[in-house]
Amino acid sequence: MSRSARFRELLRDPPFVCLGAHDAVTAKLAEAAGAPAIYVSGFAASAIVAGAPDFGVLTQTEMFEHIRRICRVTSVPIFADADTGYGGTLEAQRTIELWEEAGASVLHVEDQVMPKKCGHFAGKQLVSPEEMRQKLRAMLEARRDRDFFVVARTDAMGVTGLDDAIARLTSYAGVGADGLYVDAPESVEHLREIARRLTPLGLPLLFNMARTGKSPYLSLAEVHELGFDYAISPIEPLLAAHKAVKEMFETFMQNGCSTSAVADRLTPFKEFNDFIGLPEVAARHARLGS
Repeated sequence: MSRSARFRELLRDPPFVCLGAHDAVTAKLAEAAGAPAIYVSGFAASAIVAGAPDFGVLTQTEMFEHIRRICRVTSVPIFADADTGYGGTLEAQRTIELWEEAGASVLHVEDQVMPKKCGHFAGKQLVSPEEMRQKLRAMLEARRDRDFFVVARTDAMGVTGLDDAIARLTSYAGVGADGLYVDAPESVEHLREIARRLTPLGLPLLFNMARTGKSPYLSLAEVHELGFDYAISPIEPLLAAHKAVKEMFETFMQNGCSTSAVADRLTPFKEFNDFIGLPEVAARHARLGS
């Protein structure tokens, strides 16, 4: 069974979470922890690849390479952010072709004006619903694997409000989107209303459980009880890594630049090499020769 087909199988038995991964190592850690699927965030990619905020700074091909590196080291389905599709209809078609080539199984595309912003930032602007529908039609037409899953995302919640967000997603469902996603709802009441009005469309509903954003902090079980089928946890590994490395550097510098001061914060060298597959590579090298 392909990874894309396996993602659709997950949706038959919700709820589940797509754990965020911002590079190959965190992707391997997510899979080792038991993640049924992995999410590749544009916010995290902007930070890792460019050291910049999520203001549409990454190009289509930079994101493609970032996704491909994560797909190479994993076996679970990969859900990859596609921002606005990186342009008009032809660029949107190329985006889904590249995401499939990279090995992803799912993407979401949003109805923001380029350059887009993180859904939890202020100052977002929207394209017309018709322009977004055109992009969705173009992507669905270019899809080669029928199991590849296309999620329509709206950022209307923080711009034009709940009613427009629901109207937009209803229209996106009408052109064939596989799943629906309102980003940055701000209360449990919003979530209940989104589920109440969109569930009759019969498409899976996605919740973004990013912590420190605008949305309420809910467990997967709580999200499912409200009517959502699955969730993404997109930036938690990035924020955890930032905190841990920042504190390790500060401790190292404040204690005479001694590794003894941070030894208890470090994974043992052998354990890390075992994790990234050194024994298997060394055995293969010995068998095949130099």
